[in-house]
Amino acid sequence: MRILMFTRHGNLGANSRYRFLQYISLLEKAGHEVDVRSMLDDEYLKIVYLSGRKGSRHTLRGYLRRLGQLRGIRNSDVVLCDQEFLPYFPAAVETLIADRCPRLILDYDDAAYFKYLNSRWFRNRIPVLMAAAESVVAGNRHLAEFARRYSRNVYLVPTVVDTSRYSPKTSYAAPHGIRLTWIGTPQTVRFLKPITHVLRALRERHPSLRLRLIGSGTSVCRALPFAEVVEWSESTETRLLAECDVGLMPLPDNEFTRGKCGLKLIQYMAAGLPVIGSSVGANCDIVSHGHDGYLVSEPQEWFAALERLITGEDLRSEFGRNGVEKVRQSYSLERGFEAWMNVLDSAPRGTSDSVNSTAIALGS
Repeated sequence: MRILMFTRHGNLGANSRYRFLQYISLLEKAGHEVDVRSMLDDEYLKIVYLSGRKGSRHTLRGYLRRLGQLRGIRNSDVVLCDQEFLPYFPAAVETLIADRCPRLILDYDDAAYFKYLNSRWFRNRIPVLMAAAESVVAGNRHLAEFARRYSRNVYLVPTVVDTSRYSPKTSYAAPHGIRLTWIGTPQTVRFLKPITHVLRALRERHPSLRLRLIGSGTSVCRALPFAEVVEWSESTETRLLAECDVGLMPLPDNEFTRGKCGLKLIQYMAAGLPVIGSSVGANCDIVSHGHDGYLVSEPQEWFAALERLITGEDLRSEFGRNGVEKVRQSYSLERGFEAWMNVLDSAPRGTSDSVNSTAIALGS
C-alpha cells in the first residue's frame, strides 16, 4: 500500500511524532510505502517555543510548501492527514483536495475545530472536511463523538508510546526528597498556573520537595522559583522522567482541553511514575483512580493527592508499577499499530452510526 502522510510538523511536533511519524518503520516493515509531507518545519516550532509568536516567514513558507505537496495525491493508495490540509483556507478548498484523494483518512488528537468556533467564515471547515473524508480517526472519546456528527466511519485510536524507549523506575525510595514533574511546551505550561499555590504550600511543608519542568521554558519560574527547568530533547526525555517520582497533568475543564489526549499521563506511566491528573476528558479514560494515580478537580484535592504520594513510598510503588502494566497492555506502540492497521484495512461501512471502538478499548 502506498501511504501518503500529511503532517502539521516534523519530528519536533509531538502531535505529528506520536500520531504518525513513530509508525513509519512498522508500516515499512509490513511492506507499505510511506511518503511524509510536513507543512511546518522544526524552525517554525523553535520560533514559537522561544518567542510565543508564529514566525510569518516560516508560516508563509509552510503554506507554499503544502500547496506544492498536493501534487501526486492520486498516485497514492491512501492519504492520512493530520487534522486539515490548509488551516484557515475556505472549507471548499479542503473539499476539493479531499475529492482528489483515493482514500482520505483524517486524524485528530485535539479539538482542531475549537479555533474556528467564533469565526463566521471558518466555523464549519472541520465538519465539512470530516464529511468529505472516507474515515476519521480520533484520539479520545470526546473527539470521536464530535466526529460522529459528520462522519459515519469513526475510529478511536488513543495516542501511544514506544515502551522500548522507556526504562521504568525500579526503586521508589526518595532519600533526597520527592521530585514532581511536568512535561510539555512553553505554550501549554499555563495549565500549571491554577495549582502553583498548591505546589508552593507543599514545598513549605516538605522543604526537600522538588519540581522538574521539561520543555516548559522559564515563564513559570517567578511563580515557582524552586522549579528546575530542563530543555526537552527526544533523546533525554525518558531518562528525565524516570528520575522523577510523580507526574502531573492539570487541566481546566473546557471544550479545548476535553479534546486533549493525555499523552503526558501515558509518558509518566511508561516511566513508572504514579500520576495525578485533572478529571477532564481523556484523563478519565487513562487514569484508574486509586489504582495507578488520582483524578482530581479542586485545589484541595490536588493537595491531598500529592500529600499522599509524597509521604507514601509503597503507594508510589504500587501506582507506578500498575501504570507501567497499563501502558504495556493498552497504550504501547504495538497496540497503536494494530489499531491503525485495522483502520487502513477496513472498508468504509457507510451505514453505521456508531464509533468503531474496536481499534483500542480505552481504559482496558
